[in-house]
Amino acid sequence: MPQRTQFRTVPKVPLPIPHSLWYTTTMNKTEKNIKTGILPAVLIVLLTVSCASSAGSPNYEDVMVSENSGQISRARTAENDSEGRMIAYTASLRLSVKDVDGTRSALTDRINQHNGYITREAINSITARIPAEHMSSYFTYAKTLGKVEFESITGQDITDQYRDNVIRLESLQAARARYLVLLDRANAVSEILTIERELERVNSEIDLIEGRIRHAEASTAYSSVTVRFDERTRPGPLGWVFYGLFRGITWLFVW
Repeated sequence: MPQRTQFRTVPKVPLPIPHSLWYTTTMNKTEKNIKTGILPAVLIVLLTVSCASSAGSPNYEDVMVSENSGQISRARTAENDSEGRMIAYTASLRLSVKDVDGTRSALTDRINQHNGYITREAINSITARIPAEHMSSYFTYAKTLGKVEFESITGQDITDQYRDNVIRLESLQAARARYLVLLDRANAVSEILTIERELERVNSEIDLIEGRIRHAEASTAYSSVTVRFDERTRPGPLGWVFYGLFRGITWLFVW
């Protein structure tokens, strides 16, 4: 019989781990432990310090930034607003009339009927503020009082200027509210004086912007109409002769 070959089992000997691989693995585990253990603790400490510092002394720079920061976002919203435009109209009319006193009296009565008011009056002219919805009617009536020598109606679009003032006013009012809060929290005399100076500046700007807004609203609600009326001159006997001669020459040379 053929003989069977017997194999001998060799015991497994652990291979030595290279030093570089062992170092890399150990460092990775160490970095992981640091990230999972120490990093959150550091973040908590930093958060606590920042909260404590913000709760301490009042931060005036935040107020100054907030005074202008909201203006950009609200300005973009205003640009996309679909509301009607704000137009301030100004009209001018020059007439040649027979009776100056009668014309002035008729215009005054019509101004009162339209709930307007006179801003300037002379012997042969009247400047009045007429409600915008009655401006066209008043202007048309004035043209019937004499011969029209000149007329003009102009409009100025003040929509963007008005919206900018409204946005600026809202920002200033928000800044004033924050300054008042800081004033209640301030303890040092220097801090109180600084905040009061800023409040005085903000209040002055608020008054100025509010005046501009009121003026813009009044300009669109009431139109300015100026009517000038001069007495119509009539030629005397010799004047009619020259006038007839002029008309005759014109007929001869102009076809």
